[in-house]
Amino acid sequence: MTCRHLLSFLLLSALGLAAQPLDVIPARIGEGAVALGGWWNFKYISGVNAGADEDFARPDFSVGSWKNITVPGHWELQGFAEPRYADDLAEGLGLYRRNFKVSPEWRGQRVYLRFDGVLFGFKVWVNGRAVGEWASGYNPATFDITDALRTDGGENVLAVRVTTRNREWGFDAMDCWSLAGIYRDVTLFARPELHLVDYTSRTTLRPGGGVDLDLEFVASRAATVTGRVVAPDGTEVQKFETLLGAQGRGTVRVVVPQAKLWTAETPSLYQLEVDLRAGSDSVQRFSDRIGLRQVSIDDGVFKLNGVPIKLRGIDHHDIWPEEGRVATEARMRRDLELMREANINFIRTSHYPPHPRFLELCDEMGFYVDCEVPFIHGRKNLSDPSFQDALYARARATVMRDKNRASIIFWSLGNENHVNELGLNAGRRVKELDPTRPITYPTMGSHFRGNYQLYPEFVDLYSPHYPSAATVWDYAEKLTRPIVVTEYAHQRGLSRGGAGVQEIWEAIWQSPRVAGGAIWMFQDQGILRRSDDPSRVVNGDLMVWLDREHYYDTNGYYGVDGIVFSDRTPQTDFWQVRKAYSPVQLNADSLRVKPGANRITLTVENRYDFRSLAGMQLRWALRQNRVARFEGTIPLAAPARGTDTVAVEFELPAALGDDVHVLELQCVDAAGHALNERALRLQPVTGDVKRATVLQEALPRAGLELQTGTDAFVVRHADWSLTLDRRTGRTQLVGRSGETLFSALGPHTGRKLTINDLGKRREGVATHWAGELLDEVAGLKTSAEKVADGIVLKVGGRFPRPGVPDQAVEGECELRASPSGAIKVSYRYVPVNAKDAMVEAGLAMEVPATLSQFRWLGQGPYAGYPGKDRLNEYGVFHLNRDDLYFPGNRRGVELALLAAPSGQGLLLAADDATVSVEHRGDLTLFSHLIPTPQKSSKGTSKEGKDAVENVDNKAEFSASSVKTITGHFVLVPLAPNWPAPLRRWFGLPTDTVQPKRPFLRVYDQ
Repeated sequence: MTCRHLLSFLLLSALGLAAQPLDVIPARIGEGAVALGGWWNFKYISGVNAGADEDFARPDFSVGSWKNITVPGHWELQGFAEPRYADDLAEGLGLYRRNFKVSPEWRGQRVYLRFDGVLFGFKVWVNGRAVGEWASGYNPATFDITDALRTDGGENVLAVRVTTRNREWGFDAMDCWSLAGIYRDVTLFARPELHLVDYTSRTTLRPGGGVDLDLEFVASRAATVTGRVVAPDGTEVQKFETLLGAQGRGTVRVVVPQAKLWTAETPSLYQLEVDLRAGSDSVQRFSDRIGLRQVSIDDGVFKLNGVPIKLRGIDHHDIWPEEGRVATEARMRRDLELMREANINFIRTSHYPPHPRFLELCDEMGFYVDCEVPFIHGRKNLSDPSFQDALYARARATVMRDKNRASIIFWSLGNENHVNELGLNAGRRVKELDPTRPITYPTMGSHFRGNYQLYPEFVDLYSPHYPSAATVWDYAEKLTRPIVVTEYAHQRGLSRGGAGVQEIWEAIWQSPRVAGGAIWMFQDQGILRRSDDPSRVVNGDLMVWLDREHYYDTNGYYGVDGIVFSDRTPQTDFWQVRKAYSPVQLNADSLRVKPGANRITLTVENRYDFRSLAGMQLRWALRQNRVARFEGTIPLAAPARGTDTVAVEFELPAALGDDVHVLELQCVDAAGHALNERALRLQPVTGDVKRATVLQEALPRAGLELQTGTDAFVVRHADWSLTLDRRTGRTQLVGRSGETLFSALGPHTGRKLTINDLGKRREGVATHWAGELLDEVAGLKTSAEKVADGIVLKVGGRFPRPGVPDQAVEGECELRASPSGAIKVSYRYVPVNAKDAMVEAGLAMEVPATLSQFRWLGQGPYAGYPGKDRLNEYGVFHLNRDDLYFPGNRRGVELALLAAPSGQGLLLAADDATVSVEHRGDLTLFSHLIPTPQKSSKGTSKEGKDAVENVDNKAEFSASSVKTITGHFVLVPLAPNWPAPLRRWFGLPTDTVQPKRPFLRVYDQ
């Protein structure tokens, strides 16, 4: 033991305390370290009193009756206790025991025991001797156990007592599962008496090019360090040598003349190889991969390597359904690969330092990181000065572990705490330990607005949470420090667009002082649970069910705020983020074309900060009715933050007719990874094609018959019959063979409420209109009439709001059947005494689930809402009713149909319509919706910064603001033999698709 270590240990021992963690560069498993994972003996005790097991650390204490537990792991997920969420953490003890041997090769060296993460606090004994304790659940702790080891080479007894509600536990709780236990690696490694304690690498850009790489080494005593720096291509850059003085410290500067600078776009890593020597003897070898880059702030602009950057970010938790916070290489890589697929380049490690390998992967794969010092909840402690040392310890442990990771470009401290002296002091400590990186304090938006002036000058960045686009512009104009919005666009469930991903990101992109933002959050925080009786699972309707027994428990609606599900299946939000964050934007909308030669000019915008688009390609295909007629590739070359113009050339036939022409574009990088896609509608210069008219003209004509009875009106056609019940107002459409095409039709004043609609008010339905289809009617009026072009049925009356009968909509629906078989539908309803939110409005039909094939011509393939204008593209799409992405609204629709695999079905034709499909038990609700009364679509430019923004992507608006609910469309009952134009546009009626169905049931569907 070094003199410094010995003095510390003796002092603490005199006080009756175990030793605190030491600074020592850890060994990696497989590179000198022995993993102590696997089966341990374990006993869980509810409460704080160990009782008869109080002496469990004694080597002669029998643990033969104890159960086994897997380390790393959580005791709750291995059946020892019920999982708890956030601050609802039960008091409990976890007693761990295992034996281990020390390699004879380590004789004469110091032996260290390292815990990378234990929640929430723990104390360690080796052979009955206390060797250390630690209380920061997300920071590592390393203890020198040499003097506690057996000297005869026999087995040693390791005992660990883990507690939940230790004094600092509140700092480690958050809006996530509070799972306990030894959840990260436990390793054993040895070091010679003379060994490296620490090292620091710092990069400074040299004027005119190159960098100065300053290396500082700390050893246990005086020594010599030699080494070399190896470039990413394997060539040696420079050798170095430096003497470490009496305190074991020394520095050396390596000049790298033509450095390959590290960025997320070019994650070049150098190899640092170090040899610690005593005289001519090598006593320790060490290597690490480092990136050469410099972070700076210039006139309020955040820069990397002297260049302003934009952080396209996400917040990330270390949590997976099967084993909680147990991070494996495969799990971490998969998360990062998904983030890269979503064009994310920045990760906030909310709200604690992640597994150390995660940061190494960020260095390697190219991600910017905000690494967070953990003091999350426990806010009452921040007014108690006795917690200052705990914050210092957490700040130090965070910085000392991760300061050499190139991916970390700034540190954040705590989460959404008020400005307070203890937290500010911790920030000062971080700046002392690492003056090369900025720091910030993620702050609640409401607190930030009134208190940002209280942050001292050493706080380099501002991080207000959840601003609107208008607020982003306001802050960009009045604040003088760079801004990183460390949380934005938080919505629970499957509703995110209106939270502002698109609008807020565009404001961030256009504001030089706003460096970027991180969407809350990457994944749903669900853990895998099992229940024999799903009906007894509290809030089971808010869970994702894998089958009839297994589900992802997200603690009700609290943990359902990811852009991917708990198992990392992408939600629609994932694809929305991918579009908004794409570093290559293709700027064009629908285009006009003519017969013969066409040349389409497109603007390609490069939103990379450092690299040009050289080496990337624009792949294009001209499709006629889904079939590629022309294809090609165009090399891209726009400079960083620049634009380029490209031209696509093709030839069209003399007669364009009514065919669907689409220009599909895809930008791919040199590795073939797709960054963005567009699909542009091509319309003739002579005018828009009206395919609804084309379809009706292609239908064979047949006679119509009206039957008038006391109970019903019935319209009969050769292919269908339409019945209007004169007693109830219920309307039903039946095909030639008696199969139901729709079983009801009526006003639509509210879709199924989502988690985000309900928020925390699970019983708050009264604030939203229910009524996916209003079928209760007062003052019913029905009529039937033969007219020159067919037969007209009308049904109207007063349709009360479910549960609130004094509110209603009044009006009627008209169905005009023609000899072609098409039925023109028009409706007009007027809200009466209407209050609260009417999340959608229009006309709905109940369609049997047997009509399982959903096809449409319009925007797709995902559900689209205001605020998600970049998500979808124009084209012909086909989904199965059981598909994960089936439910929701489709916008810009010309034609939409639900059909059985045989082709029997129902088609809706309209002009630029919004059509909704939703599950309703064994039925599908098929609705035509009125346009959303948007308050504004502005806020994405400085000129629009004061606009009031639409706040909910699910089209929520005040019922009192709706004057009329009116619309019209055409229904075409489909027999298995589809009309020729329909086959040309959509393909054969018997074409089917298999659903993407990873789950049995999903919330918000």
